[in-house]
Amino acid sequence: MASRAARRALTVCMDLLVLAAMVVTAGLVVRFFGSLSGSRFGSAVVSVASLLTVPLGLSGIKTPYGGVFDLDSAVTVAAALFVEWVLAGIRRRM
Repeated sequence: MASRAARRALTVCMDLLVLAAMVVTAGLVVRFFGSLSGSRFGSAVVSVASLLTVPLGLSGIKTPYGGVFDLDSAVTVAAALFVEWVLAGIRRRM
């Protein structure tokens, strides 16, 4: 019974990590295209994504589309997906 609860908790954590990675990726795409971040929807996506982004202090890379490739967001997505992958391995062994 405890194993079942632990598996469920791991699954919820994994789902939350994937959801967070999706939101941060959406913010990354909106920032990449500068005209998108100027819209009302784009600014809302960027503000929510910035709450989930780990502030590492990495500088962004300017894009030819008037935006910025946010390295903090890219590293945050990679870290979230790596942790999710590790949790999937732990859950598989339970």
